[in-house]
Amino acid sequence: MTTRQKTTRSSFVRKSSTPLTRSARTPQRTTQTARKTYHPASVYLPVEPRPVARRTLRQAQGIAPSRATKNSHHNGYAIAFSLGRANVHAPALNIPQLGPRWVSAALTLLLGFILFTLWTASPFTVTTAEVRGNQRLGVVEINAMLGMIGQPIFKAVPAQIKANLHTAYADLESVKVRVNFPNRITVDVVERTPVLAWYQNGVLTWIDASGVAFMPRGEVPGLVVVAANGSPTRVPPDPALPLYEQKFITPEIVQALTVLARDVPAGMPMIFDPLYGMGWQDPRGWTVYFGQDSRDISIKKVVYQAIVDTLTLQGVQPSLISVEYLNAPFYK
Repeated sequence: MTTRQKTTRSSFVRKSSTPLTRSARTPQRTTQTARKTYHPASVYLPVEPRPVARRTLRQAQGIAPSRATKNSHHNGYAIAFSLGRANVHAPALNIPQLGPRWVSAALTLLLGFILFTLWTASPFTVTTAEVRGNQRLGVVEINAMLGMIGQPIFKAVPAQIKANLHTAYADLESVKVRVNFPNRITVDVVERTPVLAWYQNGVLTWIDASGVAFMPRGEVPGLVVVAANGSPTRVPPDPALPLYEQKFITPEIVQALTVLARDVPAGMPMIFDPLYGMGWQDPRGWTVYFGQDSRDISIKKVVYQAIVDTLTLQGVQPSLISVEYLNAPFYK
C-alpha cells in the first residue's frame, strides 16, 4: 500500500467518523426532547389540559426559589390529573319553577289584598263633607243626602252626588262637588233667591226670578204673595233641561207680578187665575185682571184707571174688570 493510499483511507476514516459522532448524539437529543414533551393522550382528564401556575412550598413560605428550581420551572410543565371516576355532587337548592298562571294568581291575590285594605281603612272613610255657600239649607241635611258618611272615598262620584242634591233640593241653583284624598269631600252650593210666595190649593211654594218653584225653607222677607186659583197654562216643559230646572211659570209673569205688586192695595194679596191671568182684589168690591204676560203693563194700568173712573161716575158697581187685551177691555 502506497503512502497516497494510506492518506486517502485515513482521510476517509476521519470523514466518516464525523457523521457517526453526530448520529450518536442525535438519539440523546431525541431522548431528552421526549422527556420534555407533553402528550395529552396519555392522561385521562375531564377537560382540556391547561398550563397551571404552580407554587412551591418555598414560594408559599416566602423563600426565594433556587436556581435549580427556576430551571426546573423553565423546563417543566404543570399538569392537572384526574381524580378518577368518582362522582362529586355539589350541594344545590331546589327552586320550584313557577309558571305564568302562578304568577298571575299571586299578583291577583296581592291586588285584592291592597284593594280590601284601602276599601276598609279608616283614613279613606268619609266622616263628613265640607259645605260652603249655604244660607238656609243646613250642613246636616246636605251630608245626609250625600249618602257618603261612613263610606270609602272611592265610592264618591261627583256627578252622582250633584244629581242627588239637585233632585232632593230644588232650591239649589248650582252645585259643585270636589273629591280629594284621603277622605275629603267639598260641596259648594248656590241657593235660589225666592221672589214670589205662591199659595195654591193650600200649599205654599217659593218661586225665583227664573220661574223655578221649590219648597220654602226658613223665612225671607219682602216676598210678593200670590193666591192662585190654578197653575199657569202657557209654560211648556223644556226637554233639554233637567227636572230640577223646569220652570213653573215664565220669567215674564214673575216680572209682571213684581211690577204690579207696587199698585196692589195694602193688605191685599195678588191673584192669579189660569183664565184671566194676574190681578188683585180691589177693596171697593171687584177683581181686576191684567193677563198672563208683562207686555204693556204700564198702558194697561192707565186703561184700568180710566175704566174705574168712568164706572164710578156712572154709578156702576162691577164684579170683574179685565184689561188683558187693550183693544177689548171689559167689565162684569
